[in-house]
Amino acid sequence: MAKAFDETELLERVDGDIGFLAETVQMLETDGRSLIKEVQTALAAGDAARVGRTAHTLKGMISNFCAPDVQSLALDVERAGKAGDCATAAVAATRLAPDLEALIGELGTFVKARS
Repeated sequence: MAKAFDETELLERVDGDIGFLAETVQMLETDGRSLIKEVQTALAAGDAARVGRTAHTLKGMISNFCAPDVQSLALDVERAGKAGDCATAAVAATRLAPDLEALIGELGTFVKARS
């Protein structure tokens, strides 16, 4: 199975600072999970604009981790939300949630192996 993120690019991005990377992974774990829950809540309420805004924030957070496939899924949710299409956003969010969890897990493992 391919990694969800580019290890080399990520280490370059944080200038090899594993402590800093650990902090940002913790933020993704906490805030990223909160944001995906907020997307799901907004979808349940039919609030497409909130879906779009929240997915945009999540996409930006994911962009820090050199994970283009997961970032692309967040972009799909964002675009659908901003277009007012909750049905498409819901499908994309269903694909995004497990991939976000996988990314968080892989990042955690990566950091622990280097700490």
